[in-house]
Parts: sequence; C-alpha cells; structure tokens
Amino acid sequence: MKKIKYLGVGLALVLTANISTAQKAKVVSAYNYNKAFERDKDCSDLEKGISSIEPATKDEKTMSWAKTWFYGGNLYFNAALTTDEKCAAKFPNALDKTLEYYVNAMKFNIEEEGAKNLDLSKAEDAAKFQAYLNDKNTKYGDFSYMSSIMNQKFPYLANAFINKGVEAFQVEDYKKAKVYSESSVKVNAYMGRLDTLGMFNAALASERLEMYDEALALYTDLAEVKYGGPDLYMYMASIYDRKKDTIKKMEVVRKGLEVYPEDANLIKEELSYLLITGQTDEALANFDKAIEKDPDNASLFYNRGLINDQLKNVDQAAADYNKALEKDPTFFDAAYNLGAMYYNLGAEWNNKASSYGLNEQAKYKEATGKANEYFTIARPALEKAHEMDPTDQSTMASLTKIYAIQGEDAKYAAMKKKLQGK
Repeated sequence: MKKIKYLGVGLALVLTANISTAQKAKVVSAYNYNKAFERDKDCSDLEKGISSIEPATKDEKTMSWAKTWFYGGNLYFNAALTTDEKCAAKFPNALDKTLEYYVNAMKFNIEEEGAKNLDLSKAEDAAKFQAYLNDKNTKYGDFSYMSSIMNQKFPYLANAFINKGVEAFQVEDYKKAKVYSESSVKVNAYMGRLDTLGMFNAALASERLEMYDEALALYTDLAEVKYGGPDLYMYMASIYDRKKDTIKKMEVVRKGLEVYPEDANLIKEELSYLLITGQTDEALANFDKAIEKDPDNASLFYNRGLINDQLKNVDQAAADYNKALEKDPTFFDAAYNLGAMYYNLGAEWNNKASSYGLNEQAKYKEATGKANEYFTIARPALEKAHEMDPTDQSTMASLTKIYAIQGEDAKYAAMKKKLQGK
C-alpha cells in the first residue's frame, strides 16, 4: 500500500513538472510568434503568441518572470500598432493590455527586496513602484527590458492613449476619455514626465461626468505648474459656482488674480462679486492700487470705468474709458462702453420727452435738448468702435438710431443697410 501511495505522489510531481515545463515552453513560443509577426505581419502569429503567453502569466513558475510579461507586452504592443483593421479588431483592448503587461514586466524585473510583491492597485505600493523607477540606483534583472519599454514603447503608448482620449471626448464618451487620459498621465509618470495635456483632458472629462472633486484636484495641480493660464482658474470658479460654494469660488478667482493680475475675465468675476455684495468701495480701491503699480495697463482703466459706469459716476467712467483708449487705441470695449454710456443717457432723456403732454412744451424741449447733447457725445465713440469692429450689431444699431434722431439721412440709410446685412 505504501508503495502505491509513493508512486502516486511521484506521478503528481512528474505531472506538475511537465505542466511547468510546458508553460516555460509557451513563453519561448510567444517570443518566437512575435518575431514571426514582425517579419511576416501575419495576424495569426499574434493570436497564437497571445494564446501562448496568457496561461504563462497565471502559472506559479512563470508568472513572476519579467520576460513572461515583457514578451506578452511586445505582442500586445504590436497588436496596438498594426494598421491592419481586421487584425486590430481582434484585440480591442490591446492598449490597456500593453500597459498592464509592461508594468508587470518592470515590476518583476526590479531586484530590490519586496518589489516583486508590490500590489499596484494600492496607492502606497504604486508610490513605491514609482520611486523605484525614478531611482537611478535601482537594480534590474535585465536592463534591456527597461530600456526598450521606457525609451521605445512608452512614448508611443502615451501618445496613443492621448489620441484615444480625444476621440472618446469628441463622441461624448467621457468615461472612456477619462480612463484613456489617466492612462496617458500614468505612462508619462513612469517615464518621469508630467503629462499636463493628459491631466487637463482627464479634468475636462471628470467635469463632464460631474466628478467635480477629481476635476478640481487636477486643475489645482495644473495651476501650480501654470498650465492653462488664467482660464484654468475660471474653470475652477465655474465648478464652485455649480457647487454653490461662493467662498471657494472667490478664493480661486483671487488666487488667479495673484498670478494673472491683468486677466479681464478674472477681474470681471471679482468685480461682479464685489458689486453684487455691495463692496463697490473695495472694488474701486483695488483698481486704484493696481493702476498705481501698472499705470500703462489699459485693462485696469477700462475695468475701473466699468465700476464707475455702473455706479452712474459718468465723468469718472468717461475719464477711465478715455484713458484706456489712450493707452490702447484699438480697445473696442472701451470705445463701445464710452459711447453706450452716453447713448443710454440720451435714450433716458428721450423717454422723458415722450412722456410730456402737449401743454408741457418747455419740458419737452429741455428733455430733447439733453437727449441730443448726450447722443452727440456718444456718436464719435460709437463711430470709433464701429471702425474697430464693423460687424458689431449693437454698435450699428445705436448709430442707426442716432443718425435717425439727428436727421443724418444718408448716414442713417447706409448704416441701416449694413445692419440688415445688405
């Protein structure tokens, strides 16, 4: 009985050894199939190679070999690279599998104690893995694998993930866009690069998916490296607006103004907040200080003019708009707002005039006189604005009314024709 039992154990050992030997042979076969594909471009070689390598990634003897994963990565890389559409369709997840295989190839190639047991799904272990890759003193079993992955394969892979992310975004598949963009960020991080474009695309996709905290975290990181300019702060402000967090929104706007003090959108956002909350004195004081530091900045004069305009401080607003035009003679908004301010005053007096009865001729005459006075002041500013932008509808509409009121028949007809697009 003992002999029979002994022989059974021996048979099991032989079977296990044969299975392991078979898996080792499959690793070699996968390598040969990949070489055959690179030579002949026969898609069946890729299929056979991948069928050979996948069981080897699960066998106890071969799953911890760096070459198992490296050879498999090469197969999937070629599947991702092929321009044969029928062949590519057989491997729809080739990009993701390439990354998975190469990452494992690098992990099992590290000779440092404990590296091979890292669980990369855990943030702590992923950080350790990244540290190994960034450390020049890390020892590898076969450095040629690392050189091939880092210098040849990953640059292509990162670009492919970015392109896939953009394609997904264009068809509004924001989940895929987010995943692909994050993969690009990950691949670039392995190469020691900061993928700002991938981060930005991932942030946009997260925002579309209403994953606001993730989007804000990415935007914040990008802002620290000054990627995206002042618009990045406006994106963050917009998210906080949707979250109905006005305090955080204004914190972001003001941080943006510290870095980009001349940005018109950030200035307007702060201005709007200060005016809505009744902090007009603070708004004016802020612009006074800014103008002292930068007296040639046309935008600062313009925006201070906006405040005075809204406060009905006409003379001060006009002075600021004119100063902005002095600093920048092509400043359309300054010219238009200057003209619009006086035009609106003229319109107010016109409305008053129309409200008087037949027995109030003195008041009617005074009102129409005031209206014409303001229209006359508004006219050159609006004409200047029209020269700067001949297509602006608001400018043409205002000038048409002024010419009609002032009896400029030829100019009225010409401007009306322009306004109607004739």
